[in-house]
Amino acid sequence: MTQTFRFKPKRVRTPNDALSGLFPDLPWYGRWLQEQLRLQPSSMFDCLPGFDREHDASLTDIFLPLCSKVSNIINNDDGPSIDNIVDSLLKEGSINAGDEYQHLDSAINLVFGIIGWLTMLYRPDSLSCSPTEFCIADEMDGHNGDGHMSLKQDRIGSSKRLCDFLLGFGLMIPPANSHAIADAEEIKLYNKLKSVEPSTLNLFLLTTIGGVSVEWTDCLACHLELDKDARVVYLFCYPSFCQANLRKAAAEAGIIYACSSDNFDNHYWGTEQDVSQLLKEVLLSYRLLFGQNIRSRRLFQKLSPFQGMSPNVRDNLLTQLCTRKDSDMPFEIIQRDSYELARDFPHLRTKIVRLNNHLNQKKPRSWAELWLDNRDSASWLTFWAVIIIGGIGLLLAFIQVILQIIQLAYQFQHPGS
Repeated sequence: MTQTFRFKPKRVRTPNDALSGLFPDLPWYGRWLQEQLRLQPSSMFDCLPGFDREHDASLTDIFLPLCSKVSNIINNDDGPSIDNIVDSLLKEGSINAGDEYQHLDSAINLVFGIIGWLTMLYRPDSLSCSPTEFCIADEMDGHNGDGHMSLKQDRIGSSKRLCDFLLGFGLMIPPANSHAIADAEEIKLYNKLKSVEPSTLNLFLLTTIGGVSVEWTDCLACHLELDKDARVVYLFCYPSFCQANLRKAAAEAGIIYACSSDNFDNHYWGTEQDVSQLLKEVLLSYRLLFGQNIRSRRLFQKLSPFQGMSPNVRDNLLTQLCTRKDSDMPFEIIQRDSYELARDFPHLRTKIVRLNNHLNQKKPRSWAELWLDNRDSASWLTFWAVIIIGGIGLLLAFIQVILQIIQLAYQFQHPGS
């Protein structure tokens, strides 16, 4: 009797396999994270002996387990700080500060980076930092919006609770219906605008009438930021990250929730409930700007948010939200024909108001723009009805004059007829 033995080849683990404890629903995240690691100075990883950021095995066996430990420490600490997280990792033996703690700065920088990558609220920029500072990447080419008001803060912030520490960079997790507007005129506009509609505020109108261009960003805190001087709106290109965190929150809160504040009277930083609402608003904002307007859906096809990037770091949910006329919105997110800002976009309200005000200040400058600008449908129909009917009347009058000239010319040439 002959037996045939079939040997099952050993499966090689990929970065996405190791993400099962962090973001199991994000096929792009492992490769994206690996790209972020390659942008950092090698000194950031001095506290991780044996780690090689160029190899998948190091990412799956060393770095991603470390990320899971950081996440667990933060979620199990009532008031986590970077210093507390580093101390816990050192006690566990997950990192090595060296015999004389010569790698302690490396450990602090690494934890700072991991928090940014796991929340996508910022990306670390160790290359621009002095030894006494924390720095985040300049996502908006010199423009400082609400989410990133400052790109640097003192290193002493590592002892603060994460919500207080992150506030040093800007309003990354804003509470509902609050703002940090200093301009009196802008405050009036903020209080005046109660609702917006996809037919009057969308990316097609912002680009054609408002002259705005789109820059895609990996940073959640920069979503919907408008640089008026450069006429650029920044959009977060990974909405599935919001979806994954909302799903994770149903079982256990993710690290972005642990960065929230437990103070309901904090007018500058949101609570766990605010985090969930903010993530939902980000998802809904793609429908407002793209999905609910046919010309904006067509425009998205030309924007190419992932141009030049490999397919395994692209977010398919972004395409679905921005190109489908009908999209099933999860997590009780309601798509409407008219959105009340205080109800539907309380956390993104300031940014949407700025986009709407920018568009309202722009007037059509050509016949083509007049045709495209249908924000006020009644006025648009009246204007073009007058133009068309008046034009037809002028054309008929001109034809009548031509016919009369022809008739007179004929009578002159044939006087006896």
